[in-house]
Amino acid sequence: MPTSPEEMRLRDVAIGLRAELAEANFQREKVELANAQLLNEIQDLSYRLRMAEVAHRASQQLTEKLLHDVSLRDAEITAIRQSRTWRFGSLVLAPVRWVKRSKR
Repeated sequence: MPTSPEEMRLRDVAIGLRAELAEANFQREKVELANAQLLNEIQDLSYRLRMAEVAHRASQQLTEKLLHDVSLRDAEITAIRQSRTWRFGSLVLAPVRWVKRSKR
């Protein structure tokens, strides 16, 4: 039994619709894969950001500790330089320093 032109047209439409459905499914899968990759990248960047924040906080704490230590040492040096022993030693050694400077 020969196929009518109407049947042929309907078959063409059906084949075209199947092809479009297959293409749409392929595009959907591509988008889902891209979304999964982007989600992984976002999670990785989020982890890196957290690690950078932790490192930054640790660096700030270390900086504050070092500044505190430096200020303590500076106070010690100031106290030493204001002592009578330091002043007397500087006065006694002044001629030696002057001679040393003049020889340069």
